[in-house]
Amino acid sequence: MTATMGNDLQQVPASTTQDQRGILRCVAAGLCWLFLTLLSQPAWAMPEGYGVLQGGGYFVGRAEPGSHVRFAGQSVPVDAEGRYILGFERMMSGDYPLTVRSAGRAEQQFQLEIEGRDYRIQRVDGLDPSRVNPPEDQIARIVAEAERVNSARARQVDSEGWLEPFVWPTYGRISGVYGSQRILNGTPSAPHWGIDVAVPTGTPVYAPASGVITLAEPDLYFSGGTLLVNHGMGLTSSFLHLSSLNVSVGDRVEQGELIAKVGSTGRSTGPHLDWRVSLAQVRIDAGLLVPEQEELCTVEGDSDQVVVLVHGLGRTDRSMARLADALQQAGYATCNQEYPSRQETVSELSAYVANAVERVNRQGYDTVHLVTHSLGGILARYWLQRADLPGQGRVVMLSPPNHGSEVIDALGDQAWFQWIMGPAALELATDETSLVNQLDPIDVPVGVITGTRSSDPWFNVLFQGDHDGKVSVASARLSEADGFRLARAGHTFIMNDENVRFWVAFFLTNGFFPLDSD
Repeated sequence: MTATMGNDLQQVPASTTQDQRGILRCVAAGLCWLFLTLLSQPAWAMPEGYGVLQGGGYFVGRAEPGSHVRFAGQSVPVDAEGRYILGFERMMSGDYPLTVRSAGRAEQQFQLEIEGRDYRIQRVDGLDPSRVNPPEDQIARIVAEAERVNSARARQVDSEGWLEPFVWPTYGRISGVYGSQRILNGTPSAPHWGIDVAVPTGTPVYAPASGVITLAEPDLYFSGGTLLVNHGMGLTSSFLHLSSLNVSVGDRVEQGELIAKVGSTGRSTGPHLDWRVSLAQVRIDAGLLVPEQEELCTVEGDSDQVVVLVHGLGRTDRSMARLADALQQAGYATCNQEYPSRQETVSELSAYVANAVERVNRQGYDTVHLVTHSLGGILARYWLQRADLPGQGRVVMLSPPNHGSEVIDALGDQAWFQWIMGPAALELATDETSLVNQLDPIDVPVGVITGTRSSDPWFNVLFQGDHDGKVSVASARLSEADGFRLARAGHTFIMNDENVRFWVAFFLTNGFFPLDSD
């Protein structure tokens, strides 16, 4: 999953004076002179939103409620919150116009630069024509089935599943990819619109996001057992070649719910899941909605309870390694998740958390907990707005910028900072309109630990109260938290503090922090 753009970048208010901010912009970075050309450039001139600007990609945008959006000359549906989604055809390449008209504002005009892609083309000659073209007596059936599928795909449903970070419907070897095409006896066949996961017949298939079942057919000519889940706003997941269906038309399903089992029905040469995603009539690449399976963490340790660890901005899984070892000594198994924190937005990065937890859950572990550092806590909150942890799992957040960071206020409008830190960082401003301050409460047991010792003294001028060098104590607080604890530690290495490691394990076990003995 590769993002190609970030959110709209707007200057946000800071609690510092202009002089302090000017000094900090050079002192804090230490390498400003390397980016003098970047400093003269404006913030990214892109619409607010996130996505993958490639053929077969998508873009989720946000405008003022009541706005009218047009892309490439076509009107785009906009929900009551001003959100919309675009899909890019397989062969799209180049610049395409996007216009947004909102009441009381001048029309906004953007150009989305869509990156072209190369696809695998395979030529197969000398085939028996009966293997290339369907029999004449099946044509009427095929046409009727195609009409039913198109009708199901066109249905409008009330669901916000399209806003959720998607998870893999099943995990296994990838045997086919989006966009590939065969030329049979010199005649191009239709491109392959899905991603194939080769797994045995009977392997469970789970909903990648919530939605409504709009088609449940046990035996279509080409696709065999076929299921469609409409996630809202015209975004539909299709599952082909199924051996059995566990749901019916009209059923509402939640992310991670069992919906079917893998098979080899229809025109299939072996058992596999063919997962396809469409936005209205545009076929997009399902593989761009989820992290690559090879990027997901593996469980270490022997326990029926697993802690998924999620590091902070600009860090790696190595930063959580000592804490993972301590949790294993405390009797937990761990799964230390890596993710590209400076390359994608919060919305996209949260899919790493969702998939790590979902994969561990499907491996049969009774309970899955989350322990996060800094940005990792925001990714967890983003996903948990619409999800739950398996087995009454708990969350411990270390130094989370739950209400933003004054560091982003001071530096977020600088092009060199945007270039270094990436789009997710810029969603952590303290302004009430920033993404981090728009998240809904989560309904899982949460403990928060934050530091009172600065790890970055050059940022001290930004804060008016206690802080850890990056996040103020006030910002770390979360109204729905079940426990809040202060540590004499700095932001960067709070996870390595011996007392913090003890408190983390204590909260995971008991759901509260021990009484302060100081």
